[in-house]
This record gives sequence, C-alpha cells and structure tokens, in this order.
Amino acid sequence: MVMIKVIDHVNQCYSNSDGDVIRVLIAEYLGKGQKVSVSFDKIDSVSTSFVNSAFIDLLEVYTFDMIRQLLGFTDSSKSINDLIKKRFSFEVNERNTLLNV
Repeated sequence: MVMIKVIDHVNQCYSNSDGDVIRVLIAEYLGKGQKVSVSFDKIDSVSTSFVNSAFIDLLEVYTFDMIRQLLGFTDSSKSINDLIKKRFSFEVNERNTLLNV
C-alpha cells in the first residue's frame, strides 16, 4: 500500500489546485491497481473544492467500486470523513440517476 501524506505535497487543503496535486498522485497508483492511503496528518479541515478536485474527479476515470476498493484515508477527522463520504454519495447517486433516465 502506498501512503500519500497530504501535508508533504500541499500547504493547505483549500483550493481546486491543491486538490489537483493530490488527485494526480492518487491516479498514478490507482492506474496501476495499487492501494493508496491518504493521510490527513496535521490537517484540520478541507474545503469542498479540495475534496472535489482530489477525490470526486477520480470518478471521471475510475469506477466508484474501484476507488472504494483501492483508496483509503488515515489520520482524518470526523468532519473530513463526513465531507468526503457526503460528496461521493451525492456524485454516485447523481450519476446513477442520469444513467437510469
């Protein structure tokens, strides 16, 4: 399993560009079928923009099932976990609704 410590790559988890940095790192390993753990050590909060760019945009390339199997989070707060879960849930439900129309 590959560990990506967010703080080693960005100074904050606020903008889309911060999220893009993390997404590119994650995608490098997901593309090889490797498990990735993202550490939020020393990170107190993240924005929706960061979550969208870092994680939700992965849905453009990978299925939710693949992301769920290969991507994990450590050293995370309840608020960070809840935001990530809420955004994935919303996006997956929206995409499923569009496919079933």
